[in-house]
Amino acid sequence: YGHDRPWGILGLYEHLASIRTDLEWAEDAAWRRQNDEPYLSWGDFNLARTKGSNRSFFTYALLLICTVMMTVSFAFNGWEIEPLSINPMIGPSAETLLDLGAKQSSLIIIQGEWWRLFTPMFLHAGIIHYFLNMLALWFVGSAIEQSHGFVNAAIAFIIAGVGGTVLSALFLPQYISVGASGGIFGFIGMCISDI
Repeated sequence: YGHDRPWGILGLYEHLASIRTDLEWAEDAAWRRQNDEPYLSWGDFNLARTKGSNRSFFTYALLLICTVMMTVSFAFNGWEIEPLSINPMIGPSAETLLDLGAKQSSLIIIQGEWWRLFTPMFLHAGIIHYFLNMLALWFVGSAIEQSHGFVNAAIAFIIAGVGGTVLSALFLPQYISVGASGGIFGFIGMCISDI
Protein backbone atom coordinates (compact mmCIF):
# COMPACT_ATOMS: atom_id res chain seq x y z
CA TYR A 1 0.00 0.00 0.00
CA GLY A 2 1.02 3.62 -0.47
CA HIS A 3 3.85 5.17 -2.40
CA ASP A 4 5.30 7.68 0.07
CA ARG A 5 4.88 5.48 3.15
CA PRO A 6 4.67 1.84 1.99
CA TRP A 7 5.12 0.36 5.48
CA GLY A 8 2.42 -1.39 7.48
CA ILE A 9 -0.34 0.71 8.99
CA LEU A 10 1.06 3.95 7.52
CA GLY A 11 0.96 2.50 4.02
CA LEU A 12 -2.59 1.30 4.56
CA TYR A 13 -3.53 4.71 5.97
CA GLU A 14 -2.01 6.50 2.96
CA HIS A 15 -3.82 4.15 0.59
CA LEU A 16 -7.19 4.73 2.30
CA ALA A 17 -6.55 8.47 2.56
CA SER A 18 -5.91 8.56 -1.21
CA ILE A 19 -9.26 6.83 -1.77
CA ARG A 20 -10.90 9.50 0.41
CA THR A 21 -9.13 12.15 -1.69
CA ASP A 22 -10.53 10.58 -4.86
CA LEU A 23 -14.02 10.79 -3.39
CA GLU A 24 -13.48 14.42 -2.33
CA TRP A 25 -12.32 15.26 -5.87
CA ALA A 26 -15.42 13.59 -7.35
CA GLU A 27 -17.68 15.48 -4.91
CA ASP A 28 -15.91 18.75 -5.74
CA ALA A 29 -16.31 18.08 -9.47
CA ALA A 30 -20.04 17.31 -9.02
CA TRP A 31 -20.53 20.49 -6.99
CA ARG A 32 -18.69 22.56 -9.61
CA ARG A 33 -20.78 20.99 -12.39
CA GLN A 34 -24.04 21.83 -10.58
CA ASN A 35 -22.95 25.41 -9.85
CA ASP A 36 -21.41 26.13 -13.26
CA GLU A 37 -17.95 26.58 -11.73
CA PRO A 38 -14.74 25.81 -13.64
CA TYR A 39 -13.69 22.20 -13.37
CA LEU A 40 -10.45 21.34 -11.49
CA SER A 41 -8.26 18.61 -12.91
CA TRP A 42 -7.06 15.88 -10.55
CA GLY A 43 -3.56 17.39 -10.53
CA ASP A 44 -4.83 20.87 -9.64
CA PHE A 45 -7.13 19.48 -6.94
CA ASN A 46 -4.35 17.40 -5.42
CA LEU A 47 -1.95 20.35 -5.56
CA ALA A 48 -4.49 22.53 -3.75
CA ARG A 49 -4.71 19.91 -0.98
CA THR A 50 -0.97 20.13 -0.30
CA LYS A 51 -1.10 23.89 0.25
CA GLY A 52 -2.49 25.96 3.06
CA SER A 53 -3.66 24.23 6.23
CA ASN A 54 -2.84 20.71 5.01
CA ARG A 55 0.91 21.17 5.33
CA SER A 56 2.74 19.73 8.33
CA PHE A 57 3.16 23.01 10.25
CA PHE A 58 2.24 21.52 13.61
CA THR A 59 4.50 18.49 13.14
CA TYR A 60 7.43 20.74 12.20
CA ALA A 61 6.75 22.98 15.21
CA LEU A 62 6.61 19.96 17.54
CA LEU A 63 9.86 18.57 16.13
CA LEU A 64 11.52 21.94 16.68
CA ILE A 65 10.17 22.40 20.23
CA CYS A 66 11.15 18.85 21.25
CA THR A 67 14.62 19.31 19.77
CA VAL A 68 15.11 22.60 21.63
CA MET A 69 13.89 21.04 24.88
CA MET A 70 16.19 18.03 24.44
CA THR A 71 19.11 20.44 24.03
CA VAL A 72 17.97 22.51 27.03
CA SER A 73 17.68 19.38 29.18
CA PHE A 74 21.28 18.42 28.36
CA ALA A 75 22.40 21.99 29.04
CA PHE A 76 20.63 21.99 32.44
CA ASN A 77 22.34 18.68 33.18
CA GLY A 78 25.77 20.24 32.61
CA TRP A 79 26.12 18.60 29.17
CA GLU A 80 26.54 15.26 30.93
CA ILE A 81 24.79 11.98 30.25
CA GLU A 82 23.68 9.96 33.25
CA PRO A 83 25.19 6.48 33.60
CA LEU A 84 23.23 3.79 31.75
CA SER A 85 22.46 2.10 35.08
CA ILE A 86 20.52 5.25 36.08
CA ASN A 87 19.10 6.36 32.72
CA PRO A 88 19.25 3.68 30.00
CA MET A 89 17.77 6.15 27.48
CA ILE A 90 21.11 8.03 27.30
CA GLY A 91 19.85 11.27 28.75
CA PRO A 92 19.77 13.74 31.63
CA SER A 93 18.97 13.07 35.28
CA ALA A 94 15.47 12.76 36.68
CA GLU A 95 16.07 15.93 38.72
CA THR A 96 16.80 17.88 35.55
CA LEU A 97 13.63 16.59 33.93
CA LEU A 98 11.63 17.55 37.04
CA ASP A 99 13.14 21.04 36.97
CA LEU A 100 12.06 21.40 33.34
CA GLY A 101 8.47 20.23 33.93
CA ALA A 102 8.27 16.43 33.97
CA LYS A 103 5.07 14.87 35.32
CA GLN A 104 5.14 14.12 39.02
CA SER A 105 1.69 13.54 40.46
CA SER A 106 2.39 15.09 43.87
CA LEU A 107 3.60 18.32 42.28
CA ILE A 108 0.48 18.53 40.11
CA ILE A 109 -2.02 17.73 42.86
CA ILE A 110 -0.47 19.05 46.08
CA GLN A 111 1.59 21.96 44.73
CA GLY A 112 -0.99 22.92 42.08
CA GLU A 113 1.54 22.91 39.24
CA TRP A 114 -1.12 22.33 36.54
CA TRP A 115 1.30 23.28 33.76
CA ARG A 116 2.97 19.89 34.31
CA LEU A 117 0.00 18.41 32.44
CA PHE A 118 1.37 20.03 29.26
CA THR A 119 5.16 20.26 29.58
CA PRO A 120 5.96 16.51 29.62
CA MET A 121 4.84 16.32 25.97
CA PHE A 122 7.93 18.29 24.97
CA LEU A 123 10.52 16.56 27.18
CA HIS A 124 12.24 13.23 26.60
CA ALA A 125 14.17 10.90 28.90
CA GLY A 126 17.12 10.65 26.55
CA ILE A 127 18.44 10.39 23.02
CA ILE A 128 16.87 6.97 22.32
CA HIS A 129 13.46 8.10 23.60
CA TYR A 130 13.73 11.34 21.63
CA PHE A 131 14.66 9.72 18.29
CA LEU A 132 11.99 7.03 18.47
CA ASN A 133 9.28 9.58 19.34
CA MET A 134 10.40 12.05 16.66
CA LEU A 135 10.52 9.32 14.01
CA ALA A 136 6.97 8.24 14.87
CA LEU A 137 5.83 11.86 15.02
CA TRP A 138 7.36 12.63 11.63
CA PHE A 139 5.55 9.82 9.84
CA VAL A 140 2.23 9.72 11.68
CA GLY A 141 1.94 13.47 12.33
CA SER A 142 2.56 14.49 8.74
CA ALA A 143 0.02 11.92 7.49
CA ILE A 144 -2.61 13.21 9.93
CA GLU A 145 -1.96 16.84 9.05
CA GLN A 146 -2.18 16.16 5.32
CA SER A 147 -5.56 14.49 5.82
CA HIS A 148 -7.09 16.68 8.53
CA GLY A 149 -5.17 19.98 8.57
CA PHE A 150 -2.86 21.40 11.22
CA VAL A 151 -5.54 22.84 13.51
CA ASN A 152 -7.30 19.48 13.93
CA ALA A 153 -3.95 17.73 14.34
CA ALA A 154 -2.87 20.21 17.04
CA ILE A 155 -6.14 19.82 18.95
CA ALA A 156 -5.96 16.02 18.78
CA PHE A 157 -2.30 15.91 19.82
CA ILE A 158 -2.79 18.21 22.82
CA ILE A 159 -5.93 16.44 24.03
CA ALA A 160 -4.28 13.01 23.71
CA GLY A 161 -1.02 14.26 25.26
CA VAL A 162 -2.75 15.79 28.27
CA GLY A 163 -4.93 12.69 28.54
CA GLY A 164 -1.82 10.51 28.61
CA THR A 165 -0.31 12.68 31.35
CA VAL A 166 -3.52 12.49 33.41
CA LEU A 167 -3.66 8.69 33.04
CA SER A 168 0.00 8.46 34.00
CA ALA A 169 -0.66 10.64 37.07
CA LEU A 170 -3.60 8.43 38.09
CA PHE A 171 -2.13 4.99 37.48
CA LEU A 172 1.60 5.62 37.98
CA PRO A 173 1.65 8.37 40.63
CA GLN A 174 5.00 7.32 42.12
CA TYR A 175 6.92 7.77 38.84
CA ILE A 176 7.92 10.82 36.85
CA SER A 177 7.13 10.70 33.17
CA VAL A 178 7.99 12.61 30.00
CA GLY A 179 7.50 12.17 26.27
CA ALA A 180 5.25 12.89 23.32
CA SER A 181 3.92 9.32 23.30
CA GLY A 182 0.42 10.24 24.48
CA GLY A 183 -0.04 12.65 21.59
CA ILE A 184 1.54 10.24 19.11
CA PHE A 185 -0.83 7.49 20.23
CA GLY A 186 -3.64 9.99 19.72
CA PHE A 187 -2.45 10.41 16.13
CA ILE A 188 -2.30 6.63 15.70
CA GLY A 189 -5.86 6.45 17.05
CA MET A 190 -6.90 9.00 14.41
CA CYS A 191 -5.28 6.82 11.72
CA ILE A 192 -7.14 3.75 12.94
CA SER A 193 -10.46 5.59 13.19
CA ASP A 194 -10.04 6.79 9.61
CA ILE A 195 -9.64 3.21 8.43
